[in-house]
Formats: sequence, C-alpha cells, structure tokens
Amino acid sequence: MSPMTMITRVPLPESVNPVLVVEALHAYLPLIEANPYHIGHERRPVDLDEVVADTFFSDDGQKLAAFVVHDRIPIIKNVGAWATKDVVIPCVFQSFEYGVRCRADASGGVTVRSSYEVRPRGQVQGGPEDVVRPGEGDHELVEIATIDCLAIMKPFVKQGYNTAHQEILQRVVDGLVRTPAPQPQNYLPQA
Repeated sequence: MSPMTMITRVPLPESVNPVLVVEALHAYLPLIEANPYHIGHERRPVDLDEVVADTFFSDDGQKLAAFVVHDRIPIIKNVGAWATKDVVIPCVFQSFEYGVRCRADASGGVTVRSSYEVRPRGQVQGGPEDVVRPGEGDHELVEIATIDCLAIMKPFVKQGYNTAHQEILQRVVDGLVRTPAPQPQNYLPQA
C-alpha cells in the first residue's frame, strides 16, 4: 500500500478571526459534526498504545481525545438510501498550536492521518489553486491528509474524500461566520 496525500483548503473570510478557527478545531466536535456523511458519534477511551506506536502523533501535541464516528457513505450518488453504506470509524484527535491531528481507521483497511491547520494563505503548497476573492482574509483552513488503502480502493476513496472534506472545512468556517465571536487566544504561526 503506497499512501496518497491530499490537500484541501478553504480561505477564511476577513470577518473570521483565524484564532477562533483554531479554537473550534481544538473542540473537535465542530470538525466531526461538519462531515456531510455524519450520522452520530460517541467518545471512547484513548488507548495510549495506539497513540505511542504512531509517529503521526508528536510531542508538540496535547489534549488527546478518541471517538467512534458513524458515517453513512454514498456508494452511488443521488439514488437514495439503498445505495449507501453505514461505516464505523474509530478516531483519535490531538490538538497542537495551530490545529489538530486526527487518525481515522475506516473499514476495508483505510487509514487516514489528517492535519487540520490554520495557516497564512499560500504557506502550504499543493492542493487546489489558491484564488483570492473579495472579502477573503490572509489565512486559510488547510487539511493535509495521508491516506493508506489498497490500490483498488484508491479511486473510490479519493472521489468521496475530496467532496466530503472540502465540505467539512467549509462548514467549520461557515459555522464561525454565523456565531458571535468571543475573545480569542493567540496561537497562530507567523507568515
């Protein structure tokens, strides 16, 4: 299995303080519940063995949390519930200064290691082209994902992943646009 890397990005509007996005990520639930395929979740105990054995979780991290996420994935789009599959995905989250890490172990041997980060625009290379539009600020919410799966599953995983994760990032940002802003802390990387 050779991993594939995917980069997804959503610009932050000028009206959204980037620090508030980091705080939303650190709460974990805004990220989990923004998934368009999400149908439920519950917390589970963190198994330290699974974290210590995975170099993805680094020493700069804090506040580990584990969940079991339930998603309903469309197998054939736009044909109804009969063309979906319910999946159970154990996840482990770790906060760090400007975002969170998440390892998700999906069915079929699919493991996704994602870093969700608030960064100055253009700092993370790759992914979709960065086009600046009126009203957008100097920061963006970026997901850098490494996906391990069998070669035969890659086209299916890639297609569903791109669509869902672009929507996840957008929903996290949109949720902050509609929410009154509390006073943020300050833990953003400098450009």
